[in-house]
Amino acid sequence: MVDLREKKWLEWLEGIDPFSAGYLSCDSEYHTIRLACALRNYWSSMPAIIKSDDRLVGRMSPCGIGGFGFGSGIYCNTKLAEELKQQFPEWQEYIEALVNFWLERIPASRISYQENERFMNGQNVYWAGWGGHAVLGFEKVLAEGTHGIRKTINYYLPKEHDPEKRAFRYALLIVCDGIDSFALNYAKSALDMIENETDEKRLRELATIAYHCSNVPKHGARTFPEALQAFWFIHLLDGNDSPGRFDQFMFPYYQRDIESGNLAQNEAQDWIDHLWKRFNDTRSWNVCVGGLKPDGNDGTNDLTFMALEATRRIKKVAPNLSLRIHKNSSQKLWEKAIDVIETGVGMPALYNDEVFVPALMRYGISEEDARDYAMNGCSQVDIQGKSHIGLEDGEMNLLKCLELALHDGFDPNNKHQVGLHTGDPKGFNSFDQIWQAYIAQVEYFSKRLTEASNIVQKAHAETSPNLFRSLFIEGCIEKGLNFKAGGPKYNHGQILTQGIANTADSLAVIKKLVFEEKRISIDELLDAIDNDFPDESLRQQLIHEVPKFGNDDDYVDNIAAQVIDHFYRHLNTYKTWRGGIYGGGSIVFTRAVSFGGKVGATPDGRKAYTPLADSVGPTQGRDLNGPTAVFNSVAKIPQILAQSAYVLNIKFTPAIVRNDKDKVISLFKTYFSKGGQQIQVNVVDKETLVRAKEYPEQYEGLIVRVGGFSGYFRHLSPAHQDDVIARTEHLL
Repeated sequence: MVDLREKKWLEWLEGIDPFSAGYLSCDSEYHTIRLACALRNYWSSMPAIIKSDDRLVGRMSPCGIGGFGFGSGIYCNTKLAEELKQQFPEWQEYIEALVNFWLERIPASRISYQENERFMNGQNVYWAGWGGHAVLGFEKVLAEGTHGIRKTINYYLPKEHDPEKRAFRYALLIVCDGIDSFALNYAKSALDMIENETDEKRLRELATIAYHCSNVPKHGARTFPEALQAFWFIHLLDGNDSPGRFDQFMFPYYQRDIESGNLAQNEAQDWIDHLWKRFNDTRSWNVCVGGLKPDGNDGTNDLTFMALEATRRIKKVAPNLSLRIHKNSSQKLWEKAIDVIETGVGMPALYNDEVFVPALMRYGISEEDARDYAMNGCSQVDIQGKSHIGLEDGEMNLLKCLELALHDGFDPNNKHQVGLHTGDPKGFNSFDQIWQAYIAQVEYFSKRLTEASNIVQKAHAETSPNLFRSLFIEGCIEKGLNFKAGGPKYNHGQILTQGIANTADSLAVIKKLVFEEKRISIDELLDAIDNDFPDESLRQQLIHEVPKFGNDDDYVDNIAAQVIDHFYRHLNTYKTWRGGIYGGGSIVFTRAVSFGGKVGATPDGRKAYTPLADSVGPTQGRDLNGPTAVFNSVAKIPQILAQSAYVLNIKFTPAIVRNDKDKVISLFKTYFSKGGQQIQVNVVDKETLVRAKEYPEQYEGLIVRVGGFSGYFRHLSPAHQDDVIARTEHLL
């Protein structure tokens, strides 16, 4: 049996996998300290590569066999291990031992998936096995640097008697050392490049880079460019996640430089444009701008407009730009937002403070903190620098719950009993019995899903403490608890849901045609869906002779509201392992296709294994009364119950947005005034999408809004392309 701490092996490993070498070389008995040493060694050893067009510097190199990601936690790269075994056969036994070492320490080592195999294969839920997104508190590191964070840690250390918490805080100091080493390597690299540079402009840029990297993020930033560089280092080391309220925490540095005459607005825009290109290069996530400040005043400022302008100019899929709007937002801001949306990039997505703030306050979040919410990832919600609530802990397929209710908990897709026995619907004599069977399945799977999510949360906290995030999230240093173990101020959870319109439409068919009008029997309906509608005339009857969600018809809209009211209120009865409450939202991502692919034909006339509704809006093509009707239907849902985003897709032709901007703005304002949470817009005509699918090489730059994020149309699967094409193209 090999000794992984053998000197010759560690010397060799240092050049291949500094992360693993750092962990193995650390003498501490505490996992947190050894993990901190691994991170410090990895960051300190990383080549400081500065490209010719870099103004903001910092690039990450891949980890080795062992590594850490904000989503994965500790991971083991078995593919790389196999390559290294072939390349270095003399170390094969050691490499195999290292793989086993890390596999025993990854989160999956604490999670039993086997017992949930049938539960998962039914595709009734998506069980998130990763650590999730976050929005860091950048203010402190920009103002005080890692030097100031060290002071905070050292304030609590002498008072701490718990050895685990002391070790955690010592680990945080080591991580600060790693951050500083990473930045100083870039200062040295820039100085080295100066010796061989002849271009005067680039010489000045390299000198500025060297100066900035010598100062930040160790010390507080003094200028706007310094603040940008400090931000970029922290953002990069976090894994290129979500910057959050960029225009708020960067504005003091911008304002100071503008007022002192050290910076012109066009220069600031150049810096922002450069940052946006770096965001796209790294596929960074969500930037949030606009909205209320914690004190209740409007936070819109010059950087809000510059962020919008950068998105308009760069026209890339990243970063995912979110714009917060409230009742006092200026007409100028609305017009700028529509100008950017008109480009077709699917951004900014619009978020309504008048609904989000009270929705978050339902969870015990103070009004001041709730006003400081930001989006992360695609569209999930966090409190900037104070929470671990902004990840998708799991997702629920409501339409699958109805399918199971119609089959006594038996899944026709995988041929297993995966749900509760709720009775054979052929013996039901009222719609209420169908409804009770449906909500029993929803509650059963909600319980299973939250239990599974809590297992994942515990596994991540124990195996993969996120030391880096613990530095930048309020509460972690003070409590002596890591970001994943209840350290943050708020520790709620988010379970997302799909198939809302399909479920409501299907329940409406059962209620109206089977139990009220008795035009078809439940036996006939079940036989039709079990055989994927052999009688097309019956399918058309189900589609056209019963109201469909999205047409401002109270008959079905009230059912949809009941579906959501039940689901979200029931979620609130479950507690997260990390110390909060489960809430809900609906961000479809790509699950409209994958979830739909596991659900047979349904009473709304949907064919077997076809996509679900791709947002909280109507099923594709079933809205026939225009966008106002769509907004009216969706606004009847109690969206204040959705603590995560309640995402609505809408599609307009370019001509509509270009020629009727005032009408579009008025429509959006009205929806928000009625309680709508979010809007995301595709600006593209159906003919363009059809051609782009047929001739992808001619439309390489075509961007569409998918289910909470923007992506290149050519990169979507054929099924996802068809889903976007099928969305109703609205006229005003």
